[in-house]
Amino acid sequence: MDPVTITFGGLIGFVIFIITLVSIVKNPNHGALGKFVWILVAFFLSVLGSILWLLFGRGRVSR
Repeated sequence: MDPVTITFGGLIGFVIFIITLVSIVKNPNHGALGKFVWILVAFFLSVLGSILWLLFGRGRVSR
C-alpha cells in the first residue's frame, strides 16, 4: 500500500474548496436547502463547482 502523498495542485484545490465552503455557509442569500445543494456542487465538481459558485451562486454582493 502506497503512503498518502499531497501534491501542490491537490493542496491548492483543497484550499479553494474550503474557501468556497465558508463562503457558501456565510452567504445570507440562500436557505438551508440551497446551501446544501451548492456544497454538493462544489464538492462533486471540485474547482469547476467553486467557479460556478463565484459566478452564479453568491447573488448580489453588498459593498
